Amino acid sequence: MPCASIHLEGSRESERLAAIADYELADAPDETEFDHIVALAASLFDVPISLISVVEEDRQVFAGRTGLDVTETARDISFCSHAIEADGVLVVEDARRDPRFSQNPLVLGPPYIRFYAGAPLRVLSGHVLGTLCIISPEPREFGPKFIRQLESLGQLVTDRLELRRSERKRCANEVRLAQIAHVDQLTGLPNRALFHEKADDLLSGRSGAEPASGALLLFDLDGFKDVNDVLGHGVGDRLLTAVGDRLRERIHDGHLLARLGGDEFVLLMPGVGDPREAHRMADAMRACFNEGFRIDGEELQLDTSIGVAIAPHHGANTDALLTSADLALYRAKDMGGGAISFFEPHLRHQVEMRRRLQGELRGAFEAGEFELLYQPQVCLDDGRIVGAEALLRWRHREHGLLSPAQFLSVLDRMPLAAAVGEWVLRTALTQAAKWKQNGLTLRMGVNLFACQFRTNGLPELVAFELARTHLPGSLVEIEVTETIAIKNVQPVASALIALRQMGVSIALDDFGTGYASLSLLKELPVTRLKIDKSFLRDLDSGSCDAAVVDAVLRMGEAFRLDVIAEGVETQAQEDWLRAAGCREVQGYLYGKPMTAHELWRWAVSSTSDPAIKSLPSA
Repeated sequence: MPCASIHLEGSRESERLAAIADYELADAPDETEFDHIVALAASLFDVPISLISVVEEDRQVFAGRTGLDVTETARDISFCSHAIEADGVLVVEDARRDPRFSQNPLVLGPPYIRFYAGAPLRVLSGHVLGTLCIISPEPREFGPKFIRQLESLGQLVTDRLELRRSERKRCANEVRLAQIAHVDQLTGLPNRALFHEKADDLLSGRSGAEPASGALLLFDLDGFKDVNDVLGHGVGDRLLTAVGDRLRERIHDGHLLARLGGDEFVLLMPGVGDPREAHRMADAMRACFNEGFRIDGEELQLDTSIGVAIAPHHGANTDALLTSADLALYRAKDMGGGAISFFEPHLRHQVEMRRRLQGELRGAFEAGEFELLYQPQVCLDDGRIVGAEALLRWRHREHGLLSPAQFLSVLDRMPLAAAVGEWVLRTALTQAAKWKQNGLTLRMGVNLFACQFRTNGLPELVAFELARTHLPGSLVEIEVTETIAIKNVQPVASALIALRQMGVSIALDDFGTGYASLSLLKELPVTRLKIDKSFLRDLDSGSCDAAVVDAVLRMGEAFRLDVIAEGVETQAQEDWLRAAGCREVQGYLYGKPMTAHELWRWAVSSTSDPAIKSLPSA
């Protein structure tokens, strides 16, 4: 019977096998230097066979060999499986006389081993991967001098293994660094640097593509920031990976898809100069978002806005083409998201104007040029002033007092919006507290920016300001537009529920102008509906506007919500609203937006409330 091979204790053997894998010795191609070493050993010791043996779990593999045709044998008949357990060189001077090997098939049959000496190959980690061994069919003595020589040759093999491993690690690190430098780590797509490099080649014709012709599609994910803010950056990262995979499935051979950073992707289609073909591809890419994305059990639905630029008309190089596509993308997002927009030359002027306005807005905030005006809200039953809406204005150093229509759309997209919104809230609540201290108790309506709902800090900010001003929550009404609510339902609902728990009222502004009003009433803790002024222009009996206003009033009754109509300018409008059951109104018929001092005087002079009339007029 063949002798059983020795196996190390379980955990040690697992570590040793892992080390073999780390040195990548299994099934590795032959190395010339290993062959040189075994040839030297065979010559030095005058033996016909010399091997570099790697002892794996069930076999020994020869990384270097001379005098033997086979490349591996089973481990259970391997002399080297015993040698890897030895502290030094294992010497078997005559295998037929050694009970461990006398019945071994390698002794009884080819290669008829009688003499064996094997030096363990111990690497820096301390693990023995295999041996350098010499074999002869003739028995022989092997003294200390020969043992030292074999150990020295074994050390040469070990040194070569370490050098080989270091070189392989260095090459792998270089590949990894190159990948980090040129490949997006989340999606595996080319990153901005590699995209520029490849796109420059494609557009210049150096890579064989048609020069000066190509379509560039720039993608931005609508609603991605909400995913990060509400579900966390981990979910956001996995969503980006899924988006990259889906876009990759839709592109054609020769197309260049990359992730530029954040939620921005880009696709270059060399040779595509026809805008119709570019639009068809953009439409197909946009449509692939309709399926939604399932991430960590959450079904996420989002759109993409796409800006398109065509080379060479919109830019002859990558930078120019990206700039043009970015301008088109900005317009696509302005169209409400989920849109496709092509670059047009006039967009450059619009962007220059926008950037100039952004700089002026930053300077205006630092210089204290923003101010609040207040428009009274009146109860139709008795003519009492019951509230005021705080309205933002910009006192421009050159153009005078500017309304929000002249700057709000730009400010709303700036990081500055959060700071301005906080200032509006703080200033409005401070004013409401002053009025209350002086005997004029009014509900204060405050408009917030969309970005304030995308963070978790809004309820804490309102709670802090209520505590600072000693104002009860019942005297504060946060106004949120349908547009903000529809695009950010989850974070808006979360914030508004927390505000309602403080007693703060919630008004749904511009009600009826959006497309999801009824669903919002179910999802948001709304306490008041504000009828948009656009529905008050034509209140003649039987008109569409009259039907909409009447429906909103009935809806308010059904949902037990207060209703206020804004933009009331004529006595006829007031009469119609009173007859229809509307209880509160605001508009130029009662007072234009005014300063805090002017509203105080207006309240004292125009109200029928004896308590307010008794207040001093100045």
